[in-house]
Amino acid sequence: MLKNYLILAFRNLVKDKFYSLINILGLTIGVTCGMLLLLYVTDELSYDRHHEKSAQIYRIVSYITEPDKINNWVSTQPPLVKTLKQDYPFVESYVRFFGNGRVMFRQGEKRFYEEDIYATDSTVFDVFTHKFIEGDPKIALDEPGSIVLTQKVAARFFGKNSALGQVLRTDDTTSYKVTGVITDVPKNSHFTFNALMSLNSDQRNADGWGGFYINSYLLLKKNADIKQLEAGFPQLYEKYMSSLFKRMGIHITYRLQPLTSIHLHSKLDGETNGDIGYVYTFSAVAFFMLLIASINYMNLATAQSAKRAKEVGLRKVMGSLKGALIAQFLTESVLITMISLVSSLILVAALLSFFNTVSGKEIGYIQLISPQFLLIGFSIVVFTGLVSGSYPAFYLSAFEPAEVLKGSFKARGNSFFRKALVVAQFSISLVMLICTWIVYQQLNYMRDKDMGYDRDQVLTIDYQGNQSKDKYNALRKLLVDNPNIQSAASASSPVSNIGGRVIFTVESSTGMKEMAFKPTVIDHDYVKTMGMKVVQGRDFSEDFPADTSNGVLINEAAVKRMNWKEPIGKKIMLGTVPPDGKNPPPTAQVVGVIKDFHQQSLYNPIEPLIMIYRRANPVIHVKIKTQNTAGTLAFIGQKWSEIYPDRLFEYRFLDQDFESAYHADELRGKIFTSFSALTILIACLGLFGLATFTTEQRVKEIGVRKVLGGSVSSVVLLLSKDFTRLVLFSFPIAIPIAWYSMHRWLESFPYKTGIQPWVFIAACILTLVICWLTVIYQSLKAALANPVKSLRSE
Repeated sequence: MLKNYLILAFRNLVKDKFYSLINILGLTIGVTCGMLLLLYVTDELSYDRHHEKSAQIYRIVSYITEPDKINNWVSTQPPLVKTLKQDYPFVESYVRFFGNGRVMFRQGEKRFYEEDIYATDSTVFDVFTHKFIEGDPKIALDEPGSIVLTQKVAARFFGKNSALGQVLRTDDTTSYKVTGVITDVPKNSHFTFNALMSLNSDQRNADGWGGFYINSYLLLKKNADIKQLEAGFPQLYEKYMSSLFKRMGIHITYRLQPLTSIHLHSKLDGETNGDIGYVYTFSAVAFFMLLIASINYMNLATAQSAKRAKEVGLRKVMGSLKGALIAQFLTESVLITMISLVSSLILVAALLSFFNTVSGKEIGYIQLISPQFLLIGFSIVVFTGLVSGSYPAFYLSAFEPAEVLKGSFKARGNSFFRKALVVAQFSISLVMLICTWIVYQQLNYMRDKDMGYDRDQVLTIDYQGNQSKDKYNALRKLLVDNPNIQSAASASSPVSNIGGRVIFTVESSTGMKEMAFKPTVIDHDYVKTMGMKVVQGRDFSEDFPADTSNGVLINEAAVKRMNWKEPIGKKIMLGTVPPDGKNPPPTAQVVGVIKDFHQQSLYNPIEPLIMIYRRANPVIHVKIKTQNTAGTLAFIGQKWSEIYPDRLFEYRFLDQDFESAYHADELRGKIFTSFSALTILIACLGLFGLATFTTEQRVKEIGVRKVLGGSVSSVVLLLSKDFTRLVLFSFPIAIPIAWYSMHRWLESFPYKTGIQPWVFIAACILTLVICWLTVIYQSLKAALANPVKSLRSE
């Protein structure tokens, strides 16, 4: 029986080649896009699940409540997890990470800067799963001065030779012995690293509760009560921290984040992760693309019902049961879907490399034959085949044979259902078009917004260590003497990545008050080099030598926070006053107020900032002119080598750092745009097929109208107005949905563009134009045809 169904299905496909091609093409595009999007979604959901104990691992995050502000930090104090391990029996182990950032390693004559270097506890490989190529995970980081490298870093220094037991040096006095090599950290991890140093050898492994600079993770025993642990955090604060923070009006508590939820659900201060919203969005796009392709099939199948009415009537007269007819039509639908699936698998394999480039993923070909992906493919066949074939199957099998064979058959209800499907298609397409437009508006807004400083033609050089003041001054003099270099300055961090907060004692209307501010250390050329504006007071100057000890700059956000009407001269103690009052920190005065600038990306609000004056700092900023950029860079590199012969010259442009902050959203925007365009293409394919069928059904009517004097334009208008009306019906459906979706999406941005009415108008006009271009070919073809041919049989 199944064989007969397949033979008949294949014959019907060959018989109507045009409509079969439209259906297969639409379904192939829909299934291909659906599979690629589901690969993306699957990858997003897989973050951190490669760790064997991922279900038991939790990150601790800090919630710091100040009198006028709440901070949510990913960092904690060093002794926190050690204390939890001691006080709670269901804490099995813990691990802490301290970021060392960018470090220059040397081995013999080889010198390389490596990013993402962390100091960590020796328990790291008990908690997290990493495959060792060399070394023993149980003892790899037990000893001070030990380091574990990733495979990529080990190959860079040692090639194919064994790295175990080799020594890497960071400067003339610090060395690390390689005690292990692991495979590179999978990209689907919420944080990655290139090397891990023993935290035992790090002096920052202190027991004080005042500093938040360690990322902490707990490994809990199976079936541990998370709520019980979190309920104990207030007591923890009272026991260990209240004496230090309560007098400042600061309260601290903690939350536990499941490891596998961090990438998609964590939005803490200064953190850049994925977004569960995009997972939902891309899943919905995949679903709607399959749905639109299915609607095409239903539309064309029901539109052609008159052609197949006699077939159904004859088969019923010959004894065919309704169930057998339904099975036949569903077989045709599944066959078309199977052909589309095979075509889609070939396209997915061919496009995977390009898709990885566009999406920033590293999805391997092996995933295309994984049970999970094959199950997805099977599910698509079942869903698309049954959904797209269900209505035509039940509709066509319900024809009355007597009515059909007498020639009095009319497809009741068919037209209304087809129109509803077309409205649904274009409503979905219009929603995606509007959303794509607004997404790009927001991305362009963030890219073009004034950051409060000039990032063009500014390069940053990370010195990595304490500079000699004399050497830096010598380098700076050599640089600014070059006519192609406008200025040079130094700071403690790049202008676009000022992180962390420190407690300062600040003058307020009620006396000196301890509050947290972001600090940065700069020299007297920094404000000028970065193109910042002094809105009150003055900049740091070498004409005021006392600035190095008792002068600070603040930003407008700090003035607003302190509610200062006259900020110049206000006192700021560079630290906290000890409880015993002895050895207080030095006191400085505000000498100037800087116009607010963004210390991080536009995903983070501007925070109160204190700028401290020091003459030589680890990060050098150089503002160069646009003329002869290559020659200027070569000059800077030459002078760098003369002044710092033991340091590599590596630089990056500030605008590149800026662009990288929005790279993930740029990629997501490209994905969304591409699939939105393909969604509209699928809808247009269906509309084209439907327009073709409609003109075929009305060919004699068109012939009569032309014989009676009807013009080409009137015929084109006649055939186009029905489709125009359907597209117009989609506008009031799509616009509220798109507005609500984008309004919710924009709420997550501290700085956002507005939703402009012209976007909706332009999107509606574009949709109408696309509709007209789709149907006008068939309309013109019918209008220009010779009426004699269409009326010859009358």
